[in-house]
Amino acid sequence: MKTLLVEGWRDINHSYAMVNQNQLLELVKYDFDLFHRNIPYYKEEWSIKESASGFDEKSSNILNSIPTVSSETLGADVTFRISFPYRYYSANSPKLFVFGTSEHQTINSMVYQNNLQEGLANPNLKIITPSNWSRQGFINAGFTDERVFVHPHGVSANFQQISPERRESFRKALGCAGDDFLLLSLGAMTENKGIDLLLMAYSMLKSRFPYLRLVLKDSSNLYGIKAKDVFANLQKNYPKLLNQKIYNSIIFISDNITQSQLNGLYGACDCYVSPYRAEGFNLGPLEAAASGSVILVTDGGSTDDYFHESLGLKIEGQKLSNGLGGFYIEPNFESLLEKLTLMIEGWGKKRDHLFAQEYLKKNYSWEVVVKSLVKTFEEH
Repeated sequence: MKTLLVEGWRDINHSYAMVNQNQLLELVKYDFDLFHRNIPYYKEEWSIKESASGFDEKSSNILNSIPTVSSETLGADVTFRISFPYRYYSANSPKLFVFGTSEHQTINSMVYQNNLQEGLANPNLKIITPSNWSRQGFINAGFTDERVFVHPHGVSANFQQISPERRESFRKALGCAGDDFLLLSLGAMTENKGIDLLLMAYSMLKSRFPYLRLVLKDSSNLYGIKAKDVFANLQKNYPKLLNQKIYNSIIFISDNITQSQLNGLYGACDCYVSPYRAEGFNLGPLEAAASGSVILVTDGGSTDDYFHESLGLKIEGQKLSNGLGGFYIEPNFESLLEKLTLMIEGWGKKRDHLFAQEYLKKNYSWEVVVKSLVKTFEEH
């Protein structure tokens, strides 16, 4: 491969854009010509001002140094697209790879201009997806096994164990006491994230463990959904459980933060909780684990690919149909309560932390996963 053209999103902190930028930071190290073509954001109102990706100056300079092209006329050996909806039209290259995630194992309504049939008919088109759970969605859509490749996301070197002093500083800034047990969850706050289950479980456990605290970091700058609104909507159905005292104990964050600040937030928490119903990969728990936190994730979904017992615990769940051709995992609420209790009572102190860090470095650094991705570009 002499020339690689990446078409996608940059600059903002949407998950696809972050994956693209982290991959580009590795791809510049390879001995081929790398170009980038910006594809319009899914929503016109998304902007760098409101949703900056938060990379440091060195990384930003590297990203800005990659030559950009404004049209599709550049002839390349390989074209790699990473944006939404999924663009399956042909490329000016003999090889075309399109990235996508299938949270509910279906890609209905997720394809640009409904051109799925064009993509299925193009033998030069291959699919890149980050988990085996997600892969099944593209198989269900009609792509054959040999056309769908699983390449996980990686963890940036920005996410690492923080010093005790920095941890204390972040916890103090969050308003946490020294002995508080801090839970964290972040993301779009949509139903598939299971934030409703987390809020219910937190509210039930708070009376038993008064030192329990919860941090919710939403992505309202991208999706318009604030964690406070999720609480308010759920409170309508459970006013006694989700009362004002519970609301006041939760730390809500909507502001955009840098990668360094996110590392501090991960490192300040004691347990990252993701009782998700449907995810394409779920990078948050992996970044939190790299930052020193234990994690609690749903069993049976996309995180099965990277989960290791040294990282945390799993919530039992049941795979169900969503009635629209897709599937999800419904976490067992009693299992969520049980596993949270184990975490609060000190499960994380017994785990092999050093093994966990080595496991992540060996298998999920961006250097490792991009090396595998490039091999797929060259061989397929």
